[in-house]
Amino acid sequence: MEKQTIQPFLTVANYHLLEQQMNKIIQTLATTKDKNVILAVRGIVESEIMAKLALSTAEAQLIEQLFKVTDRAQGEAYLEQLKPYVIPFKTVTASTLKSLFKKEKKLKLPKLEEIDFQQICYLAWDDPGTHRKYVVLEQDEQLKAIKGTFSNNIIKGICAICNRHSDVGFYTTSIKGQVVGTYTSHSNYICADSQTCNKHVTDIEKTKQFFNSITQ
Repeated sequence: MEKQTIQPFLTVANYHLLEQQMNKIIQTLATTKDKNVILAVRGIVESEIMAKLALSTAEAQLIEQLFKVTDRAQGEAYLEQLKPYVIPFKTVTASTLKSLFKKEKKLKLPKLEEIDFQQICYLAWDDPGTHRKYVVLEQDEQLKAIKGTFSNNIIKGICAICNRHSDVGFYTTSIKGQVVGTYTSHSNYICADSQTCNKHVTDIEKTKQFFNSITQ
């Protein structure tokens, strides 16, 4: 890959999409020698990616290298080289989080120094003591936050955030109703492991839809 002259243009979700589609090619190469099948899968992957990403000519040339990957090592090296082109999640500080959850008197903060903001589509963490899960998402260049309770009863199901089959739990949030003193509760099954969930997000718009559905 040539030395970077292009500004970061991939969202974290875009990067996860590329990783997911590359794995389709690698899996196909590992399970068949049929050139027609391999060619078909490469074509499907190309169509999937190009349909979802709006790319300039130079950006497209970078992405097209993915369609030619021949093994796992080459694929992983390619993904590593793509990282400088990923737009990271907006960096937050402890003060930022406290301002987002200003009504939480004893807010348990995540270990921000351990978070790779280039690998997350949204920020989420748990407070096991209160069974609360906090979620922060960037929308319209602003950080928006929700909090709710997360059930310890883990089952297999579809996550409302990443839309993948995973280990999920019941997440319940409440927002103020239109009438003073009233609240509207929303319950959804979401991934028990937010880190794994983040890796599954390949379409940030669907994640934003989930967020909007419980805040409006």
